[in-house]
Amino acid sequence: MLAKDPYTAALHRLGHFQSALDRADTPEIRAELLIDRFFWQGEDHDAAQYAVDALDPASTTGRYLAARHAYSRLLFEHEVRPDDQAVVRVGYEAAAADPQLAGWGEFHLGVFADNILEDPIAAKAHFDRAAMDGNPLLQSYVVRHLSVHEPERALDHLRHSLYLRATLGYRPQTAAAMVALADALPEGDERQHLRAAALVTAQELQLSWLLGALS
Repeated sequence: MLAKDPYTAALHRLGHFQSALDRADTPEIRAELLIDRFFWQGEDHDAAQYAVDALDPASTTGRYLAARHAYSRLLFEHEVRPDDQAVVRVGYEAAAADPQLAGWGEFHLGVFADNILEDPIAAKAHFDRAAMDGNPLLQSYVVRHLSVHEPERALDHLRHSLYLRATLGYRPQTAAAMVALADALPEGDERQHLRAAALVTAQELQLSWLLGALS
């Protein structure tokens, strides 16, 4: 999260993207919020791309945010561009080489390797490097994805991810963690309660892909 203003950052955590956008005070923050809104709500792809295009293409932040938006296109198969994979690789590698973004860059390279390139060996190596970063939000993402690569620890990883996100107050991410944990559990009360709680958040915040996973 790039926003430094505490109120804007809080709105972002809560999934109130439009309210956060109304307070965005830099092009980078505006771009990040629009990218996240497209990822979670499936809205305003073109506005997000316009915001990305307005950033310095030589800057690490500009390349990183361009990569995130291109990755969303690939993941959701939405207006995929011929150069999207190249944009993703260049942007995430630039982030991985930057001291401030290294952990996130390694994590995103792992997800790219897993979900797009279908290279689980490379993905696991990136996740292991990302795990050395102490950022608790990043940790919640890393252990979520390590659950696929370490099935013997999958439930522990998924619970850890959920607890971290809930403690930090990230509502969209917490709802997604609830669904991931529920999907790994057998039928029963815990699974039903997790899916019901996630549905409340997904409906309130209009989290489109999460609503699809819950339907």
